Amino acid sequence: MLGGGFGWLTRKYGFTCDNLISAEVVTANGELLTASATENTDLFWGIRGGGGNFGIVTSFEYQLQPVGPEVLAGLVIHPLDAAGDVLRFYRDFTASTPEELGAMAVFRLAPPAPFIPKELHGKPVLAILVCYVGDVEEAERVVQPLRDFGPPIFDGIKRKPFAAHNSSLDVGQPTGMHYYWKSEYVTEIADDAIETLVAFAANMTSPYSRLAVFQLGGATQRYDEQAMAVSHRNAEYVIAINTGWADPQDTEKQIQWTRDLWTAIRPFSSGGVYVNFLSDDDGEDRVRAAYGAKFERLVQLKSKYDPQNLFQMNKNIKPVS
Repeated sequence: MLGGGFGWLTRKYGFTCDNLISAEVVTANGELLTASATENTDLFWGIRGGGGNFGIVTSFEYQLQPVGPEVLAGLVIHPLDAAGDVLRFYRDFTASTPEELGAMAVFRLAPPAPFIPKELHGKPVLAILVCYVGDVEEAERVVQPLRDFGPPIFDGIKRKPFAAHNSSLDVGQPTGMHYYWKSEYVTEIADDAIETLVAFAANMTSPYSRLAVFQLGGATQRYDEQAMAVSHRNAEYVIAINTGWADPQDTEKQIQWTRDLWTAIRPFSSGGVYVNFLSDDDGEDRVRAAYGAKFERLVQLKSKYDPQNLFQMNKNIKPVS
């Protein structure tokens, strides 16, 4: 949440931090402060997107939003040789869908599941995942073009509890693996970007890796960009390269694949990056990219609340020395 927070509800209700009412924060000098729209407002501005740079948040108060209990959600799966056409359809489809629909395109290696043809097991495939937060009958109408396109080799979109869908991807990235990631915000999915993504997806080698294009927009763009530290509300999508592997001997190969893909997609970036998707080897220039023009204000806030940089095991904003 401290970095922003997005997921299936974001297009309807904004970032997680857009729904924060107040928080209790223990600062570097041991003081317990309430941060809200009426108390310590500068700190409230900073913790909504600025990460754990200003203190330890011990409690949050949120604005709850109505969801479900059932939603129409799930995924359709396409083979890699159709991925270019599917991604172009995904781009056009998401350009006009209502805010109730969250969508994500994900490349991964096909699991040995009975609903996937055996000849595709272990091969790269493209899945389009959706979740409609609203009237289920209307949801059926909205997602029908997605179900018809192709057609897919598997259609797993159905009515289900939101909680079940929200945790459905957890099993694919288990604890105990090695992980490395890179990310960029983009305002559009260009044809050249699609070709790049498909080409690199063809060389995926780990069942724990994901290459995702997550749709944003919607409610995130109705908030004032300057209202809090979270930045780049103009972004329409996040491209996230989440690479995972089990064998330590594969580390160099997997990290190099990730970095090469990241280098290839950077020309399509809107110039920003989601702070929660920064990796440990990203330097200050990438932290600056996460906040743009707000970075200097965050430096001043850091200097006020943590002048000795006690809280530095994060995507660090260094205080003025």
